[in-house]
Amino acid sequence: EYGLEERRGIDLELVKRSQEFIDARAHDRRPFFLYLALTQVHYPTLPSHEYAGRTGHGDFADAVVETDAHVGELLDALQRAGISERTIVIFASDNGPEYRRPWQGTSGYWRGAYHTVLEGSLRAPFMIRWPNHIAPRVSNEMVHAVDVFSTLATLGGASVPTDRPVDGVDQSAFFLGRQPTSN
Repeated sequence: EYGLEERRGIDLELVKRSQEFIDARAHDRRPFFLYLALTQVHYPTLPSHEYAGRTGHGDFADAVVETDAHVGELLDALQRAGISERTIVIFASDNGPEYRRPWQGTSGYWRGAYHTVLEGSLRAPFMIRWPNHIAPRVSNEMVHAVDVFSTLATLGGASVPTDRPVDGVDQSAFFLGRQPTSN
């Protein structure tokens, strides 16, 4: 049965299974796509027992620290598998903060939050890492989640289907530093 107590351990299980998947794909030398949606910072925000109380600033802060640790564990798994340098890693959020109590967050100076059409809901972090290909930088350019498909297809040497409409645009030239603005 899935309840609040089981929810606390979901990300631990997801990360463990993702590490096993990375090891298996590195061992058989097959290209792979791993989509991992960590859950801890989503309502209801409940960090695992290992992280609960760690920051002294509540469950949300503890869940953010836990999420950061899990991302580090996955990057370490890629390094141990010997594929870190040739693997594209994307870290992104799907929406802005919740307005529900007690998980109420802030979108800073942007207006709006989750479940609105305002910028505070839509503007969210997006980070992409591909050593020796994508240089680290900070940008305020817009990229949408639907752009990931076309962009990864291009970066992976595949073609985007032309026999149907495909939402999103290829952002590879922007990410690779070949153009200063996103598409």
